[in-house]
Amino acid sequence: MGRISRGACFGTLVLAFLAFGLASAAPTSESWDAVYLSGSKVGHIRTFIEPLKERGRDLLRVRVQMELKFKRLKDTVAMSMEYGTIETLEGEVLRLDIRTLASGQEMRTHGDVIDQKMKLELTGAGQNQVEAIPWAADVRGPYAAEQSLSRQPIKAGESRALKMFMPDLNRVCDVTLKAKDMEEIILGGATKRQLLRIEQTTELDGKARPEFDVTLWADSGGQVLKSKTDTLGGMVTYRTTKEGALAKNDPNGKFDQIGNSVVKVTRKIPNPNATRDVRYKITLKNEEPGKIFPNDRRQTVSQGSSPNEAFLDVKTAGPDIGQAGPETVDDAFLRPNAMITSADVQVVALARKAVGNRVDPWEKAKAIQHWVAANLQDKNFEVGFAPASEVARNLAGDCTEHGVLVAAMCRAVGVPSRIVVGLVYAEPLGGFGFHLWNEAYVNRRWVAIDAAFDENDVDAVHIKLAESSLDGVSPFETFLPIVRVLGKMSIQTVEIR
Repeated sequence: MGRISRGACFGTLVLAFLAFGLASAAPTSESWDAVYLSGSKVGHIRTFIEPLKERGRDLLRVRVQMELKFKRLKDTVAMSMEYGTIETLEGEVLRLDIRTLASGQEMRTHGDVIDQKMKLELTGAGQNQVEAIPWAADVRGPYAAEQSLSRQPIKAGESRALKMFMPDLNRVCDVTLKAKDMEEIILGGATKRQLLRIEQTTELDGKARPEFDVTLWADSGGQVLKSKTDTLGGMVTYRTTKEGALAKNDPNGKFDQIGNSVVKVTRKIPNPNATRDVRYKITLKNEEPGKIFPNDRRQTVSQGSSPNEAFLDVKTAGPDIGQAGPETVDDAFLRPNAMITSADVQVVALARKAVGNRVDPWEKAKAIQHWVAANLQDKNFEVGFAPASEVARNLAGDCTEHGVLVAAMCRAVGVPSRIVVGLVYAEPLGGFGFHLWNEAYVNRRWVAIDAAFDENDVDAVHIKLAESSLDGVSPFETFLPIVRVLGKMSIQTVEIR
């Protein structure tokens, strides 16, 4: 295959994490939900609850298992997650265990509550990360809303505050449930039910996190029979039977993760690879672009005529342009972690092979970027997000695999590096698609490089949303800005200079 098409990448794990917790933790032993994206069935969620005795204490083991499978252009990606808790009969969480399989290696985050702290450990690809977070007795798991509603149904006009653990943040958030009115909802087939509409909103450290907002529809007993988020045109779950949940996904469904995430534009950008200076107008529904798009040497955000409008100036910026930064950066950009496995023996070997006898950090970074571009010849979209150690052995994947391998190889030869999540113009797709590339810290500046497109003078049609070392127990939090803008953003090219 040729090089990856522009805009053909997206953080697949975001889908999984947002779907997590939508199944109801009902007092029954088992429940099943079917998952739909843009009207196409893409998977299912199973919630299983069983009694447990531990040291003479009556407890519950809760397991939420999710399987997703969907198209990414001509390829199909499959991924699975399992969330588990050990908790008291009242819902107090004592132990967490989250397992994600989005590539050939399982990522696991687990921990126990000790002295009002949850000590979480992220393991995978031979690297461990540990972090302790505050944990009170009233903290519930990611199914906190469903659990609360099933134990005590809410009535129209009422509101309820909860503390919920969010797996994609690995943080405890403040969640508010507000019951609206009864609505006639169509469930599977032609079945119609009168259900109570409940709006779930989320805050972290006093700031709204709209990417986690969910609408729930519950029956009179508090069982959630339908839920919906705005992800990729609408992620919907329906309560169903086991047979209904496990029924085949839509083989020719209209949902394509890449196609559905493209931000369409009306004005084409000619010769995008050669663009070096562009002004865009960004409009976001119910959001302020200035609070989402970062400022750096490459891009500058200025306020538009309304709070949800901004102008974004993007330029190519090499290692000699702009004000220099500090002599050194945080060690997180040099050390290995569960995704950027820079100490892996194969990663180290490839880095040394790519660099040869080069000494200058910028020359090393360029050599690595070009080596990865030339040697990851199996360009496909079948893997969700693989660690660098796996990519180093199979030399396959999309922009995410290019990115983690470049970052790991740079760190292996002493060049600080990080990944960047954002958008890139894709003329074949008719707009901007979500993408991942890298920045290397050379000459006291973060400089963009992109192995997926074999660029070390990254053009002005790369728009940044976030950057990350992927360190810590929440490496996938970096992808959340994508969720905040999906389906809510328009981009207009104002001037190509």
